[in-house]
Formats: sequence, structure tokens, C-alpha cells
Amino acid sequence: MSVIDLIGVGFSTVLTPMGIALMFVGVAVGIVFGALPGLSATMAIALFLPVTYALAADDAMTLLMALFIGAISGGLISAILLHIPGTPAAGHRRGVQFPGHDIFHHSINVHRAPDRAGGDQLRRL
Repeated sequence: MSVIDLIGVGFSTVLTPMGIALMFVGVAVGIVFGALPGLSATMAIALFLPVTYALAADDAMTLLMALFIGAISGGLISAILLHIPGTPAAGHRRGVQFPGHDIFHHSINVHRAPDRAGGDQLRRL
């Protein structure tokens, strides 16, 4: 089979009425999980894993992928509306993406100042 045939088989497997319904449910629940503080995409997948035992393999993967994509996209809600990192993975980029990045970079530079000034001497001790 060529690559084009395999892509066509993949689309025909996923774009069934059951697959489309699972995509809508997965994305909707994923957005809720991503928007709520303390809930992540990994937690959503872990909580929905028992639900997938009753499904066929292709439908289960469709649900889990839609859930993951919805949860990652749901993290954008707090990031855009509240100007805080939406997901735990985006926490280290807070200073770069949001207001107040000058304070963030200043704190990083102050933290690294001893390393620049005398880090070699401290390492030798």
C-alpha cells in the first residue's frame, strides 16, 4: 500500500459517526479539564482510560487524542483571559509571554550573578 492509501484508510477509520461523536465529547471534556486549575491533560487521559476499555481500539484512541488536544487547548483560556500560565508546562515561560517579563528576567539575572562573578572560584572550593 502506498502512503496515500494508508492516509485514506486512517481517515475512513476515524471519520465514522461514532468517531466524530467521540471527538466532540473528548474535545469538550478536554477543554473543561484544561481550563480548570490543577487539572491537566495527563490527568484527563488517566481518568478517562477506564472508559476506553469498552470501546474498540480505534474509537478509544480517537477519544484519548481528542481529550488530549482539548485539554491542551483549554489551558489557553486562563492564559489569555487571566494572563497566567494555562498549563504546568507553560509555567517556565511566564516571563517571556506575559506582562512583567522584565521583573522575571531581573530575578533570573540576580540569581545567576554569583555564578558569573565568581562561580569558578566557588567550584574550586
